[in-house]
Amino acid sequence: MAQTTDALSAIDCLIEIGDDGATWTDISGFANSIEVEGGDRQSGEVHTFDGFTPILTLGKGSLYEITCKIVYTEGATDPTEVIRAAYEGGTEFYIQWTPKGGAAGDFVYTSGAGYILSHTYPSADAGSPDAIGIEFVVTVPNITKSVAT
Repeated sequence: MAQTTDALSAIDCLIEIGDDGATWTDISGFANSIEVEGGDRQSGEVHTFDGFTPILTLGKGSLYEITCKIVYTEGATDPTEVIRAAYEGGTEFYIQWTPKGGAAGDFVYTSGAGYILSHTYPSADAGSPDAIGIEFVVTVPNITKSVAT
């Protein structure tokens, strides 16, 4: 197979958050990373007296953890405040991202209803010129792929 010429960088990734899975707020200008972990499927195995290898079966999937890092700001409607309120309030939270940027035809990955189970508050380092950031982890049951229109 020939080497791909369609590789993407994350330079134009669109990241959006919401509280209902239908209305989205673009946080791309605040976010600087998104990482997905989990979703592993369970498996089972059993050996019989006849045969050397086990019989393999599939089970249910596990939760996904979506970790996002954003730049800390203090506006009342800025993502930092929206995320903090959802974390402290224990309210449903959705996140979606479009690696290629969100033009028609681009793939969109949308979480199911989840909760922010981990949230950092701003930390500071007097010796660092970097912008202050926070990190949050949304735990969700599923992620669906669709196509931007």
